[in-house]
Amino acid sequence: MMRFSTLIKHPADWMIGGEVDNAVVLTSRIRLARNIRLLPFPGWATKDQRRQAMEQILPVIENIRPMKDAFSQQLSGLTSVQKQVLVERHLISREHAARTDGSATVIERRQSLSIMVNEEDHLRMQSIRPGLNLRLAFDALNVVDDEIQEALPIAFDRKLGYLTTCPTNLGTGLRASAMLHLPALVDRKSTRLNSSHT
Repeated sequence: MMRFSTLIKHPADWMIGGEVDNAVVLTSRIRLARNIRLLPFPGWATKDQRRQAMEQILPVIENIRPMKDAFSQQLSGLTSVQKQVLVERHLISREHAARTDGSATVIERRQSLSIMVNEEDHLRMQSIRPGLNLRLAFDALNVVDDEIQEALPIAFDRKLGYLTTCPTNLGTGLRASAMLHLPALVDRKSTRLNSSHT
């Protein structure tokens, strides 16, 4: 397993960008929400139930091919500064960083794939790629999702789809987003404010 010190020394692949033209679209992100069948969702679970869910989920994630030699850590073993670094690198959410007992994170070496255990859902998986690369991000995360579903009983309903904590994620459990660099919007807003005062 990778250490935090190794993780922090190397910028994420998506931060470097490489050959991708990312002057406007900085990153593309695909996120999937999944829950384990017959286990209470994290928001309703007791601390013991959250720990039991984590103990069931974590070894599975650590052993899937894309996450071999990844950084894997229970959040109770991270300092507030370490959590903040992961938040700033978009590897965990602020909500996840606020959790301790029964929560964990697994981050692939290149920091393009990360999985939050017991955030809002049992599993919040994300793939980040530089530039406008939603298909590439989806394809990478789809491999992770397939391997996890082979090893864990995922909560799924034939009519409703994947069962999630928030109804807005019900169905596919998928969210796609892009981070844009639009400095002219800020400039336009300040121009409008200045002209209204003259």
